[in-house]
Order: sequence, then structure tokens, then C-alpha cells
Amino acid sequence: MKNSAGTLSKIKPWYSYMGGSYHGPLPAFYDDVKWEELKEAEKSFQVIKSEIESLLSAKNNSLEPYFNSSLTNGKWEVLNFYFWGEANEKNCAACPELNRLLKNIPGLLTATVSKLSPHTQIHPHIGDTNLIARCHLGLVIPAKLPACGIDVNNEQRSWEEGKWLIFCDAYTHSAWNRTNESRFVLIVDIVLPEFLGQKKEITANVLSLLKLQKLIGKKPWIGKLPGPVLGVIRHFYKFIL
Repeated sequence: MKNSAGTLSKIKPWYSYMGGSYHGPLPAFYDDVKWEELKEAEKSFQVIKSEIESLLSAKNNSLEPYFNSSLTNGKWEVLNFYFWGEANEKNCAACPELNRLLKNIPGLLTATVSKLSPHTQIHPHIGDTNLIARCHLGLVIPAKLPACGIDVNNEQRSWEEGKWLIFCDAYTHSAWNRTNESRFVLIVDIVLPEFLGQKKEITANVLSLLKLQKLIGKKPWIGKLPGPVLGVIRHFYKFIL
């Protein structure tokens, strides 16, 4: 994975469990970065799209609800291929070309199909860390801005079918689909090149936070505990992962 000189300079690691929101030097969108390993996916887009459509058809277009329902006022569903390093073997086997391409991406953390149903808004929220790039490959895009799009750090973009949209999801971001058709994108999270050697640490930190978020979802009173106590719980999850 190669990037333009100076685009990804010295970065101070940030995780959402540190509190507050991210305010750093990284761009909202990585327009000037050459993500070499992603280019092949654009070239093989029709094959990838066909594989995913066949898999969705076999599942009767039944996806899993996104785990944090409070983030949306509509229907947001996902289909996982990789989740922080753990493969869904059945889904990967059903999409061999996609899986081949994904396995060739250094620093791959997650790969997920995201379905945003008609008239659905994903509320503003922050990602888990600034050490990854979130990459969206447009699969089915019913419209461009202003009807359907994404906002990252107050900068809005439209998705394009067969094209990657790469951004820093540590910034506050939101998305919406105000059309009468569903929007589908393939989401791939990749460790930034400078931090490939810290992939295991990044994964452990994020997974511990996700486990804490799920715990709070089941037992909301835990979320009202003091920050230091929540920190101990999160660190415990990191220790046992």
C-alpha cells in the first residue's frame, strides 16, 4: 500500500475510548492516496458485485441488523466477510474472487456489505481509531447528493458504483439514504501503512471497546459508571481477547 509523500505524516494514535472526538491532521477523505491493493477490486467490480448479489439472493436478502440500533432512525443491515481478523468462512467461500482480493490487502481488519434501506439516516458518530482507513466500494447507489451520501467532518460526498470512497472515520461522520431504493456498499477497514506493525494491538483495543459497547447495550446502567471504571472494564476485555 503506497501513499503520497507527506499525506500520512507523523500520526498520534487516537482511540474513541480516550474520550472526546478526534481533531488531528488526517484528511477527511483520502483523495491523494494510492491504495494499490484496492485498484484490482475496481477492475474486478462486476465479478465481485455478481458474487455478492448471488450470496444475498441465497440468503433471501436477509442481513443482520447493525448491532448499535441507536445510530439509525431506519434499517441498517450488514453481512460480514471479515470482522477484525475473524473470517466468516461460509460467506468468504461463496465469494471466491472477492475473498482472494481481500486476502491480498495488507492490514485488512474488516470486510462487510452494508445495506442502508430507503429513507434511513445514520446519525453523526465517531469511529474507533484514527489508525485505520475506512474504504467504501459502491455496489448499488440509488442516487447522488443530496438524496444519498456521506458527511465526514462536515465534508459531503456521494458514492459511485464500482469506485472506492476512502475516509478517516475517527472524525464525526454520518450517512443517509432518502430515496425509495436500498443503498449497498462494501466496507473494508485497513490499518494505515505506518501502523501495520501494530495490527494486533489495534485489533485488541478496538475489540475491547466493541465488547464494552455491547455490554452497555444490554445493561445501560453500566454506561453511567465513571470513566475510570469503564476504562478498567475495557482493559479487562482487551486482556482476555
